Amino acid sequence: MDELTLLRNTRDDTREPSSQALAAGRAALLGRISDDGSTPTAMHQRKNRRWIPRVTWAAAGVAAALTGALVVGNVTLSTQSAYASDVLRTAAAETIQYADLVAGSDQYLRSRTHARWGVVDETGVEPNEQILDVYMPADPEAEWVLYRDWGKMSSPLTGESIETTRAVDGRFYGPESSWVYVDYADIPLDGAAAYEWIDGQYTGGSASRDEDNFVRITDILRSGLVPAPQRAALLDALSRIPGVTATDNVANLDGVSGVAIGRNEMLRSGERQEIIIDPDTGLVIGERTMSGATIFGWGPNQEMSLTAIETTVVDKAP
Repeated sequence: MDELTLLRNTRDDTREPSSQALAAGRAALLGRISDDGSTPTAMHQRKNRRWIPRVTWAAAGVAAALTGALVVGNVTLSTQSAYASDVLRTAAAETIQYADLVAGSDQYLRSRTHARWGVVDETGVEPNEQILDVYMPADPEAEWVLYRDWGKMSSPLTGESIETTRAVDGRFYGPESSWVYVDYADIPLDGAAAYEWIDGQYTGGSASRDEDNFVRITDILRSGLVPAPQRAALLDALSRIPGVTATDNVANLDGVSGVAIGRNEMLRSGERQEIIIDPDTGLVIGERTMSGATIFGWGPNQEMSLTAIETTVVDKAP
């Protein structure tokens, strides 16, 4: 007889355990359960304790992800702003070395703006291209000349689509409408001082103080006529405005590429205004406006306007 058969034959299946044995076994089992804290209530609580940390860790993970996104966004913006500051200050240093074009006694410094601006009416937005030629004479007492092709529009002064206007100091549309906005001699030649000079003139305009400072600086620069020392100071001043960033290899309306310097204005749904500069000369070679949200038929991050600006010396004006 093998060992397995012998073992099976020793078991007596006809005998049942006594009530004393069952009671003793049950008591031992309950005692062990009590020692482990594994009563039904304890087991339920243990299950709950295992579930609650999972929920807590899940919520903590979501919070960490949101915090991480905000941190990454802030770090990215800070990095972009640092890059823009470096680009602008490098351009300012290069501008100082650049020999500006100078008109002779009978010549003009001409700034040509080729613009594509949107015309908004009740039917939507339609692009309209214009040409604006501003002739600044070498003689500061002589008249400036503006030649303007209004494209599909007409001049509010003449009602014609082609307009030629003459005025001292480029005040083509009245005493307060100078093409260059300021006397260049008033612009401090130090970047920090130029920023303080601009910021000190803030009177509450625009969507924010930073936007207003940015627009007033770029309005001066986009004339295409600012001398190199003042241009360098204004580029440095731009680097000090919060939120300013730079985008490489942006083409103007005529296809000439430069670095776009701009900022998004949150109070205008993220709309972005840019000037495009030649980093070697500090000259503004164009402007661009990008939408921040769906508005007037433009979708998010679509080009709303684009220009090209070129400065040359010419022998005569219209």
